[in-house]
This record gives sequence, structure tokens and C-alpha cells, in this order.
Amino acid sequence: MKTCPVCDKDFPDQHHTCPTDGAILLESSELAPGTIVRGKYRIVRKLGQGGMGVVYLAEHTLLGGQTALKFLARELSRDPKFIKRFRNEARAAFQLRHANIVEVSDLDQAEDGSLFIAMEYVNGPSLRAAIDGAHGGMLVGRALAIARGVASGLAAAHSRGTVHRDIKPENILLSCAPGREEQPKVLDFGIASMLEGATVLNGTRGMTQGLLLTPDYAAPEQWRGVSGTQLDGRTDLYALGGILYEMLTGQTPFHAHNMEGWMYQHLQETPRPPSQLKPELADWPGLDALVLHLLAREREQRPASIDELLAELDCVATKSIEPPQPVPAFIPDPIPTPDPDPWPLPEPVAPKSKTALWAVGAALVAAALIGFGFLAMQQPKTMAAVPNLTPPGGSSMAPQAVVIDDATPGAAIHYTLDGTPPSSSSTLYTHSLTNLRSGTVVRAMAVASGYAPSSDVTGVYLNGVGTYEQGKASYDQKQYDQARSSFVQACDGGEMRACEYLGYLYREGLGGPRDAQKARAAYQKACEQDNYTSCAALGVVNQDLGNTSEARTYFQKACTGGVTEGCTLLRGVK
Repeated sequence: MKTCPVCDKDFPDQHHTCPTDGAILLESSELAPGTIVRGKYRIVRKLGQGGMGVVYLAEHTLLGGQTALKFLARELSRDPKFIKRFRNEARAAFQLRHANIVEVSDLDQAEDGSLFIAMEYVNGPSLRAAIDGAHGGMLVGRALAIARGVASGLAAAHSRGTVHRDIKPENILLSCAPGREEQPKVLDFGIASMLEGATVLNGTRGMTQGLLLTPDYAAPEQWRGVSGTQLDGRTDLYALGGILYEMLTGQTPFHAHNMEGWMYQHLQETPRPPSQLKPELADWPGLDALVLHLLAREREQRPASIDELLAELDCVATKSIEPPQPVPAFIPDPIPTPDPDPWPLPEPVAPKSKTALWAVGAALVAAALIGFGFLAMQQPKTMAAVPNLTPPGGSSMAPQAVVIDDATPGAAIHYTLDGTPPSSSSTLYTHSLTNLRSGTVVRAMAVASGYAPSSDVTGVYLNGVGTYEQGKASYDQKQYDQARSSFVQACDGGEMRACEYLGYLYREGLGGPRDAQKARAAYQKACEQDNYTSCAALGVVNQDLGNTSEARTYFQKACTGGVTEGCTLLRGVK
């Protein structure tokens, strides 16, 4: 059995490419019921399969009881760096013990070397199934209870320095023990950390700019490329906000057709309050504010901790009109007003001379002026004006020149192109920015003498957006000439999937004559951006052209990148 890495459909072993997507198929294998793993786990049945592996229900032959075995993709077992990361992160997950976290009980390698995790079997649906079955949103009380349970589990993990980084409905199971309340349980702690940087995942589904994330729920800092070591619990809170939004309304906060669109919305747009989608939610005071607080673009504007979130959840759940107000860090004691009766009256003071009075008055005025000057020195400086981006961001068919200007006289503008916050040490803007790749995130700030540094402005620039979808639609309808035209534009705009399709159309002569050279150029562009299925296809094109040495090079790259077909083709090169 083989599987398409693009559409996840299964095909017989004799197939080599997906007839729908043109992608090279990957070999897949499943464990049959009754199979014994490591002499102690008997496979009962397959529970499910995702992009990272397969999950089976198993029985412990020695201890009894049921457990879930999660086998990670076999290709991962060939990556030494991943194996080391797997062991470290799995050990950390093993230490997490909480009623709202799926317990990890074992980590090992099967007889064929595949890595697996043994974990608590939860006899209940996933939150994804529950949301889909609610048809337009859950009852508010249930949604808040689930969010509170998930938050409690996250609190236990965050207290140990563990950030999940991929909270989504598929990673939350709902335990439904008879006679007990529904209990959410979070699973796959550490999986995102394990997979970060794994070479076999580059160019596969769910990846963008080298990052592993779920686009519906990924926080803005993840889209900006902030490293995993710099993420904190507020990243998980953003994802929980997206899940709560979906539980309440039946819709995710944002909707897009490709990774560039998702990035743009998470970095640039503000979601509509849930009550605008379901007016009855307005009957719950504070609910909109709670959800939008979690979904704040800047993590400094989200709840600072799980405790703060739990207080907000409890406030909304009890329909409190106003949340409890935080106590100020310092409240000065009032100056007491003495009761005049028991206090002795002061003795009368003899009048001073005019000269003395003038001296005292001058001293008071001088002291006042000095004090005023000191207070003026303590006043915060006016903030420099926020720079302007022209164009302000958005999509276009071709890369545009981006101009940055500022209204503050003599201001110096500093900017970044990777989405990280700019500072006075960032690159100094001197001329317009050109030839920006699709998906570039420009952030700029102004620094001027006599002013406090400005806040920054962000612009996301997308090229060729929409043309990939047009090409894919034409391809699915077998309008290959139109597909070629759209894929050419999208490939030129930096969409590597379009380059892969384009290479296939050229190679097979669909929508026009066969052109091996153009096929090779399209595949090579995608391969250089770590689209490993294109590397394997590039090897085939070179082999057809008689370039055996180059074919071997690209088969090797595909094989190293986890494309099984590349390994098979590599063995066949003489």
C-alpha cells in the first residue's frame, strides 16, 4: 500500500504517482491485529492515522489493560538528531501527571526500528469530533468547561517549563466515563518539539518556512518564525482561544486557502467577536472579551498566566457583569486628619520682617521651579510616529517595491524581514525593499532624537496568491492548458507546490508538448526549497535525459528527506 503525501489517499503498490496531485507516492505499512510489539503489547486494532504516524489500540500482555501505541513516521527513525530529540522530549512528557493530560507510560522502538509512545487509552471522542457533531457551536457552558479543563492541563505543563505548541481539537480527547462529567485530556506534549527541524519533514504538508504548525490555531509569533526555545505558555493560550472560538461558533477565527493566506490573517487581521456570528452569545457578559483577549496578536496583550485565564473563565461562567479588579501593587495610606479637640493649639508665631518674608518666598519659588524641572525631566518622552509601509501589505501577482517613511523629523527607521520585532540595532532603512519573497513579513520602527522609540508596524507581502488554487482547480477539471498558465505564475511567485505540478505537466505533456528541460527547471526550483518529492521527480527527469550522476544526487536528497520512493530509485541507479 502507498499513500499520497499531498491528498493522503491510499493506492496499490504498483502505483508510483498520485493521479490527482502528481506527487510521488510513499510506501505505508500497518500492523495486523494480534501482532506482538516488544514482547508485551498485542495490537487490537487501528485507532487512527495522521501526518506524523499511526495510533493503535493495544493490550499489555503482562499487566493487562488497554493502552494506545502511537508509532511515529518510519522515516523519522532514520534521523539520528530526531531520535535524540524523541528520547529527551518523551522523557519530559513522561513526567507530566495531571487529570487533564493523557499520561505517557512508555517509549521504545519496535522490532523494525520504528519509534513509538505508549500512552493512556481514552475511551471517548476527540474534541474535533465533538465540534463537528455540534453543528454550529456547542452549548456555552460545555465549551467553557472544556476550555477550563484544557487550561488546567496546560497549567501543569507550563509549571514544568513545557509548552505544547500545537494545541488543536485533534489533540484533545474527551473522556466519557459512566457516571462522571466529561473530562478533556490533552495529548502529544513534546511532539512539536520532537519534530522541529526534523529533516524528513521539510517540504511536507503542514510545513511553512521550515516551521511545523497547524494554520488554524498557530500564534502570530510562530508565523514570525520565533524559535521554539523562545515560545512560552501564551502561545498555547492563543491556540486555546482559537479552539474556544470554534467551540462557540462552529467556525475558526480565520479562513484561508493556503499558508500565505493563513499567515496574513494571523499577523494582520482581528477576528470578529463571536457574538457577531451567534447573537445569543451576547447573553454571556464578558465572553467576547475573553475570547479576543486570548486571540490578541501580541502575546504581551494575552492573559499573562493560566491563573489569570481561569479567573476570567470563572467570571464568564457565573455571568458576572465585571471581572474582579486586580489590586494595585501599592496604595498610599491617606493622610490622617486629626481631631482638633484633643490636640493642643499651636502657639502664635510672631510676624517676620518683610526681608525675611521675601527670602522665604524666594526660596519657595526656587524650590518650586527646581521641583517642576525635576518632574518635567521625569515625564515620558513623546513617542515617535509609527512608520508607514507603502504598500501596506497584501497580495499581488508579482513582487512589489516596499517604501518605508516616517512623519517624525530626522527619524531613523529600522526594520526586519523575518517577522521578529525590530530594535535600534536592526537593519537601518536606506532605500526601498525589492525582490521580496512571497510571505515576507516586514516590521519597522522609528528612532528619533528627543522621542521615545515608536511602536512597530507590520506588513505581510504575498506574491502570486490565488493562482495556485486556480491552477489546482483547472488541473482537477483536466483543463491542463489553463493549469499550466496558473502554475507558471504561482511558481514564479514562490509557491513550490505549483512548481511541482508544473514540472509534472511539462514531463507528461499535459496542456502542451512535453518539455523535459522545462520540467527539470520547475522541479529544480522546488527541490532547492526542500520540496523533496520534487527532488525525486527531478532525479527521474535527469535519468531520462541520461544524466545518471545528477539523477543519483537528487535521488539521494529525496531519500535523505524521507521520500521512500527516492531511496528505491537510488538503489536502482547503476
